[in-house]
Amino acid sequence: MKKVLCTNNEGYEMEFVVGEEYEVEKELDTTYILINKLGNKHSVFKKDFEPVEDGGKQA
Repeated sequence: MKKVLCTNNEGYEMEFVVGEEYEVEKELDTTYILINKLGNKHSVFKKDFEPVEDGGKQA
């Protein structure tokens, strides 16, 4: 599953930590649907996250 890295936690202090990776359930034009560490889904703006460079491809 694709992951993204939190780059700005403005407004997400309770749910996301800057520098941590989160799983992407769905990618839309301007937002990601993410799953946080508690297993909760959130819609977040892409500007607050960046793609994680994945060394290996998953099938």
